[in-house]
Amino acid sequence: MELGSEFDLDLSQLADTSDTIFTYLEDFQAIYTDSGRNALRLLSGILQGEAILLPDYICGTVADALPEDCRIIYYPINRQLQINMEKLEELLQAKSVRFLYLMHYFGALQQKDGIAHIAYLKQKYHLTIIEDTTHSLFTAKKTIGDYIIASLRKWFPIPDGGVLYAEKGRPFPGQPQEKKPASQKVEAMLLKKLYLTEGFDCNAKYREIFAKEEAAFQNQTGVYQMSDIAHFLLSHFSIASMCYSRRRNAALLLEGLRGMQCIVEGSGMQCISEGYNVQCRSEALQHGYGIAVNLKPAEVPLSLPIYAAKRDMLRNLLIKRKVYCAVHWPLGHPAAYEDSRWIGEHILSLPLDQRYQKEDMEYLLDCLVASKKEMES
Repeated sequence: MELGSEFDLDLSQLADTSDTIFTYLEDFQAIYTDSGRNALRLLSGILQGEAILLPDYICGTVADALPEDCRIIYYPINRQLQINMEKLEELLQAKSVRFLYLMHYFGALQQKDGIAHIAYLKQKYHLTIIEDTTHSLFTAKKTIGDYIIASLRKWFPIPDGGVLYAEKGRPFPGQPQEKKPASQKVEAMLLKKLYLTEGFDCNAKYREIFAKEEAAFQNQTGVYQMSDIAHFLLSHFSIASMCYSRRRNAALLLEGLRGMQCIVEGSGMQCISEGYNVQCRSEALQHGYGIAVNLKPAEVPLSLPIYAAKRDMLRNLLIKRKVYCAVHWPLGHPAAYEDSRWIGEHILSLPLDQRYQKEDMEYLLDCLVASKKEMES
């Protein structure tokens, strides 16, 4: 068994369905690009020479996608992955800023009172809000964003995919080039499926292709439309089925961690699992990982983030058991505030996407218990 890392592609999961990302966003005007960062690049025309407030806890590719002459001012995110509103308002009072980048984390939205306060600040300071729904797209299509962007390849087994959308009638400042050229990533996803289900000796081959394609993507300079193959695949993935699987898997993990006190001193987090009616796995309660978000049953998680005191050791022990957990994110910019630096050192994302069933989540919980015991031995 192997969990996490790049998607494999199971062709049996393709369906003749109208319940797709394209119908999900049909009430908006949308441009489908090859990536989330390139969706953001389509806004370069209004961001050139401007200042923008970015959350300090954010993927480094966001800053990389902004125009070179766009001045970045970071505002702090606390350990509950919520905006520090007091500091945000201080920055707005002290700086001349027209743009605010709003982000939600791991499927959980910013709290309602926080969104309401940002709406107040938006009106007071005449802000244009760019809302990043990469982590929260299927919890809410938007909250108060003027322009909304998302990376779709974080959610589906597709070779490329992002989207820029807005209320109908709002003009977009940029348009992508021609469609994304064909890549070998679909081949790699199919090979990975054969490796996982049929035992084919192609592990090294698909990893080589993934690495080559990711390197090519990082070096890409053009802003492309979504590829034909990505569009085709997305036209055959059911949103409802995907959301159901992720919610179910989150419930299983949260119940396995129910009642656990956070072992990471200073995080202020507790395990949150109210509303999930799933049998508790009591043996998982003693290994002491903290849940990083207050995930509600109706919200659709990207992954389940936990805090761990010895995160890197834990991650390596899980890799030994073929569980590959991402770190969102190792912060590379020096302007991060204390809480975000702490988050970047302790957070680990547990995979729970639509590839997985109950037995996979039970295996993941068993691996967490075994890894903790190994760390203590």
